[in-house]
Amino acid sequence: MKDLPVKHKLSSVVVAYMSISIAVILYGTTLTATKICLNEYSTLTLMALRMSLSAILFIPFFLTIYRNIKIDKSDFKYLLLMVLCEPCLYFLFETNALKFTSSGQAGVVSSLEPVLIILFARMILKERFPKLAYIGLVIAIFGSVLLSLTSDVNALAPRPLLGNALQLGAEILTCISVVTTKYLMDKYPPFYLAGIAVLGGAIFFTSMCFITGQPIQLTHSANTFIIGYLGILTVVAYALYNSSMKILSASKVSPFLFLLPISALFFGWFFLGETSNILQMISCFVIFFGVYLCQSFSNYVEKKERVKYLIDKLEFTNTTEEQVLENSIMK
Repeated sequence: MKDLPVKHKLSSVVVAYMSISIAVILYGTTLTATKICLNEYSTLTLMALRMSLSAILFIPFFLTIYRNIKIDKSDFKYLLLMVLCEPCLYFLFETNALKFTSSGQAGVVSSLEPVLIILFARMILKERFPKLAYIGLVIAIFGSVLLSLTSDVNALAPRPLLGNALQLGAEILTCISVVTTKYLMDKYPPFYLAGIAVLGGAIFFTSMCFITGQPIQLTHSANTFIIGYLGILTVVAYALYNSSMKILSASKVSPFLFLLPISALFFGWFFLGETSNILQMISCFVIFFGVYLCQSFSNYVEKKERVKYLIDKLEFTNTTEEQVLENSIMK
């Protein structure tokens, strides 16, 4: 008989879904904020400042709450892989990709990320993903692609093949980081892993600035406050994302990444005056519908398997089938 998967309290699951939703929405604001700051700072300088500020915010936690945590020697390679993939190489790939391809084409490539996460989770973590849930996944992919294709492009892509290849590389790096983080969460707190990632990113981008001779200093402008916002938001977003990953499987978290283009679209309109057409609005509803189906099918199949598991236990107990079903529904 197969063991019943760990069942978390309803309140914990609700908080996890809220956390991942907020994390994705907040991350959408960083795209707009980063776009504004890149008019004044280079990529490496901006990332070094952002990660360094975030690292400073994490230091008190490492000196107090997490000071007694010891890392197993066998886990160092996984921690290094997690940090190297994201935030280090991921931000390098993504930023440079946008120099060679249009935002629309990059968005199409980015829509593959949830699919890649699910595939990596199935191959490495052996997570189950109901077949019916793929219907919602396909619908969400279609909505994400439609949203990207219907976006207004204001500049030509000088080298689209290279740019799209870099963007695909960024998505693969994210998937590796997500799966590795999920594995490490069985041993370390989510917020602790987020701090490790930020500290590693700060060291990486600061070192890159020194190697390339780029200055690491703030200018006396309004963008200084935006960098402060990015630094604080990095801590919050990582904390929310990792805490949700502690409760939810990687397969259940990945569909929420389809909400990112919607978030970015809204904040681009709100702060930069970017407009949306009817097809883009329809695409947003398609994405929401796909995510809803994906999660609904997953929860339905999980509930069905739990009832089946409890019924199978009847041969070992005196509980009636009606009592088992009643207890399962109450849970």
